[in-house]
Amino acid sequence: MNDFIPENRLIEFFRQDGKRFLDAHRQTGKLFVAPGKGLYYELYRADESTAPNGVLILCHGYTETCTKYHEMIYYFLRRGYHVLTCDHRGHGRSFREVKNPHKIHAKDFDAEYVGDLHLLVCRVAKVAFPSLPLYLYGHSMGGCIAARYLELHPGVFSRCILSSPMFGIKTGGIPEILVLALARFMKLVGLGHCYTIGQHDFYGDEVFEGSSTTSRARFDRYNNLRLETSEFMLGGGDYSWLHTALKAAARAVSKRETAKIKAPLLLFEAEDDAYVPRRRIRTFRKNLPSAGYHRWRGTKHEIYNSGDTVLRAYYREIFRFL
Repeated sequence: MNDFIPENRLIEFFRQDGKRFLDAHRQTGKLFVAPGKGLYYELYRADESTAPNGVLILCHGYTETCTKYHEMIYYFLRRGYHVLTCDHRGHGRSFREVKNPHKIHAKDFDAEYVGDLHLLVCRVAKVAFPSLPLYLYGHSMGGCIAARYLELHPGVFSRCILSSPMFGIKTGGIPEILVLALARFMKLVGLGHCYTIGQHDFYGDEVFEGSSTTSRARFDRYNNLRLETSEFMLGGGDYSWLHTALKAAARAVSKRETAKIKAPLLLFEAEDDAYVPRRRIRTFRKNLPSAGYHRWRGTKHEIYNSGDTVLRAYYREIFRFL
């Protein structure tokens, strides 16, 4: 990758040359899923000096925003892919279902997150690029959204990459069935909007050593943006979100649902993932043996924010697959 941005140049690059490049290729908009409920999206058009390779639709993870993926977007643009991405509902510059702007809330994972993605595909991607193949990338929660999309809408995407997909949530040794029961109970008694145990508003106190990244520069770049941008100050989820997310994750890996996936798929797993249970990754692979798979040594949950050596290999695998 001749255009790879090493860690020692990353922050300065995206303050100057990288920012100018992305600004020149980006248009932004709001996709309204209901009156007054707008999803912020970013559409990047690759240079038209050569025929485009296709359109990448990118799904970010829990408490993230699409701005966190500007390095990835840059690499795809340089290789002739248009890119479309959005802030999921309750995230970033998109609308909130609850008054607290820090809190992540959802009632129905498939109807809301997957439904929003389908509108983005139909109303933006297919309108802007009606004849180009569509590719899908999802990290963490975005990986679960992507998997459920493939299961609910087979035949739309030509290929898909799932990076540390949220096929479950580590629950600190408490059986998931008990966590699910608690979340269901809290919803039934009218407390579904309350933060789950350990979740809270954004405090701005995250440090690199406790983060999900292995690249300090990549951590610092986005963490600095979070501290400067109120819309990026996301805290955690409530019991309603936890309940629907756990159910969606279980559905995503089930034999009945994975059988619906038709597109070639590449699955990435982090060696030291603090959030996704390995057993769920194994279940998905068992039920979809045709999927490509790579387990990245020395990585945390955010493989795409790893150090230079891993990240060069990561993108080589992605572009080889596509």
